[in-house]
Amino acid sequence: MKSAEAPAITRLAGRIPQHPTVVVGDDGIRYEGAEREQQLDPDFMVLWECWGGLAEGPPLYGEFDPEVQRRATDRLLCAYGMEAPHREPGEGMLWLLHTDADAHQWPADIQTTTPPICRPHAERALQRCATLRRHLAVRVREAEPIGVRGTVYGQDGPGGPDELVLFTDENRLRFVHARHLVLELRGAVPDPVFHPQPSATATQ
Repeated sequence: MKSAEAPAITRLAGRIPQHPTVVVGDDGIRYEGAEREQQLDPDFMVLWECWGGLAEGPPLYGEFDPEVQRRATDRLLCAYGMEAPHREPGEGMLWLLHTDADAHQWPADIQTTTPPICRPHAERALQRCATLRRHLAVRVREAEPIGVRGTVYGQDGPGGPDELVLFTDENRLRFVHARHLVLELRGAVPDPVFHPQPSATATQ
């Protein structure tokens, strides 16, 4: 797949983390050189990881560009085209997830960092992206940001792998260097086009 055809949310090799030193204080973390209150996202009250570099080079499939991911999930934009996806009447928005239908009881509430996608781009992604061969397409009528994934700092510095920190967990939220915005998809059901149910006569 050519880089120009990669989903907009895909990280390109030229994009790298680029931010001042993270300082740990009693009230939370901040970047060196400015007050914490001046650096927080005013909507989510977190310190976002900063990225720089040029949006060029080969696409790193399976990795999201954090800044693009946050914009797409916050505004519910198509992960491929970064425009508002079409909402089919009575079915909600479409999501293409790395999971299995058997892992859920329907309707399901699902936590994800993946933005929605429109049907034409979903069909294109399934044709061209090997990482989506095991996929689940769901329809969702309600999606809400519930937290972030990122590095949680202690007094001795950064912890281990990225963790989910909910917006309701104010004590940990102050110490998370946030990378991705997390959505909760509520009442999700399998998309009937991508996952057609067998007819009664076919199962007899």
